Amino acid sequence: MIGAEVLDALLASGASAEMIVAAVKAAAQAEDAKRDARRAKDAARQRRVRETRAARPDTRAVRATPRDAADNPPNEISNPPSPRSSDEDLTPLAEKLVTEWNGSAAAAGAIPCRGLNVRRQTALRARLREHGEAALFEAVRNLAASEFHCGRNPRGWRATLGWLLAKPESLQGMIELTPAAETKRSRMTPEEQLASTERSAASLERMGRTDEAAELRRTADKLRQQIERGGV
Repeated sequence: MIGAEVLDALLASGASAEMIVAAVKAAAQAEDAKRDARRAKDAARQRRVRETRAARPDTRAVRATPRDAADNPPNEISNPPSPRSSDEDLTPLAEKLVTEWNGSAAAAGAIPCRGLNVRRQTALRARLREHGEAALFEAVRNLAASEFHCGRNPRGWRATLGWLLAKPESLQGMIELTPAAETKRSRMTPEEQLASTERSAASLERMGRTDEAAELRRTADKLRQQIERGGV
């Protein structure tokens, strides 16, 4: 385009309006020609780049990387099998575990289990990753042989399956528990169990834990009835 200086110069030289219009048109045409030439040049350059890329092998191919531990087959020492995934269905195992619990631990005095809610299933996955399936059932069997965990303790406390799964220490302790050593402990007499349960209930009532106290009161009533019948 013609700049302001050029227009001023044309006017100062006495150029007519027709001459100025013609000069402006000529400048515009020259600008358009330059723009078209640049576009053609850019298009030709892009075409050459595409042709060059198409003619040579793809340099972006995946490069081979050295093998690492993840490439090796699982073994018991250096590369154990992958743990259960977070989305794996645990329903069959959970049902089997509940059945084992109710048939052994609950039958021995622990609190029966009605099933595993989401929170307990999350804990189950964690314990599986840490110890494996066999250890879970071993812990349940050991707990069933423990008089303390099945209610024969000063507070009358009884374990639940949720308690066993909730913390790593709980399950680890049950795995390590030796049932033979547990059975050697002297058993409390029915009268001692009753007195201990009543003391615990009274203590819970003073602490405002009425629900737990009521549960122990019911346990004490059952013990009292058993004593009156002549045994436990």
